[in-house]
Amino acid sequence: MTCEDAHLHMHDYISGELSPEICDDMFDHFEACEYCRNHFHEARRMAAGIGNLMQSTAPPELHSAVSRILAGG
Repeated sequence: MTCEDAHLHMHDYISGELSPEICDDMFDHFEACEYCRNHFHEARRMAAGIGNLMQSTAPPELHSAVSRILAGG
């Protein structure tokens, strides 16, 4: 696997959407390539941070304000 291949598949690897064979190739590449390994760790941290934000709930006041705006008043 090349660095270009690793970057192409990076997000699918993080989200678990790759075949086991490609996952094995990615893992082997990360062990051999420090640049891609560091990029992977950064991408995984960002994905985790975004996932945490998606689980946050808005305060009830915000829900009410958005509902009023969408209702036209």
